[in-house]
Amino acid sequence: MELTDNLMAFVERKLFTLNTGHAITAYLGKLAGHQTIRDAILDEKIRAVVKGAMEESGAVLIKRYGFDAQKHAAYIQKILGRFENPYLKDDVERVGRQPLRKLSAGDRLIKPLLGTLEYALPHRNLVQGIAAAMHFRCAEDPQAQELAAADCRERPAGCTGTDFRSGCRKRRGAGAVNDYNAIK
Repeated sequence: MELTDNLMAFVERKLFTLNTGHAITAYLGKLAGHQTIRDAILDEKIRAVVKGAMEESGAVLIKRYGFDAQKHAAYIQKILGRFENPYLKDDVERVGRQPLRKLSAGDRLIKPLLGTLEYALPHRNLVQGIAAAMHFRCAEDPQAQELAAADCRERPAGCTGTDFRSGCRKRRGAGAVNDYNAIK
């Protein structure tokens, strides 16, 4: 147990690392036809994007809260190991459910992206994960159905609830739209 005076730092660490990585693994895994988080994270292409996204969001945490970079890298490795656990049968559809909530400005995908914009940090893998989330389809999930009806091709705000109309946010929003459109 680690005592802290700044609880928000550790809340965001979980959100930006574990939750972000878990969601991106699910969305990329679903697109690739994997059934479980374990199967998805064992896919080298998916693992590279997930690890990269957690490193990008981790860079925000290091900058914002002064986390030790080596300790945070070890935390990322621990989480990747958890995703690989053969005893956890975590279904990608279950983890991916409620994509609109997960794409909201204060949640696990957009909030770390906004942090990378705030600190002018790389975010390519986060954008790829967001694009995959915008493609999430699940017949049993009302949010996935609503997402399927949204026009993500041109208006990322319609899918993320984030206004990308000005400056660097517009360029990053265009990046998410381009990645979304590139996924078939």
